[in-house]
Amino acid sequence: MPQNEMPSLTEDEKKTLSVLAFLFFRLGMEERARRFYETIAELSAPGTPDFRFAKAGLAAAALEAGNAETALKEVREALAGGPLSSRDATLHWLKSRALWALGRKVEARAARETFLSMRGAPARAEDEDAVTLQ
Repeated sequence: MPQNEMPSLTEDEKKTLSVLAFLFFRLGMEERARRFYETIAELSAPGTPDFRFAKAGLAAAALEAGNAETALKEVREALAGGPLSSRDATLHWLKSRALWALGRKVEARAARETFLSMRGAPARAEDEDAVTLQ
């Protein structure tokens, strides 16, 4: 393998990294989760489901750490990878949360509506915004 070429992982190895990242995140160990998500992103081609998963994880970890700017950056990188499936709706939910945390309420509502639309859920009343986006 040439010096600058990234190693490719088997599906089992990818799954293992994904599970570890998710477990660390759920256990409140955002920094450890972030390192696993970064590794997955580095080993994945932009626009692939693995890349989007990693960027979503990085965004969620950033939100938990109170860093909405970083979360928004990660979501934008994930969204830039081409057409999305309904499975990727969560990216819009994360975008909504990051925008809300930054005080960009109108954009946050629009991202939330995109999330709801992609999930096939009916729109919620405006007065629920404060509860649903926190």
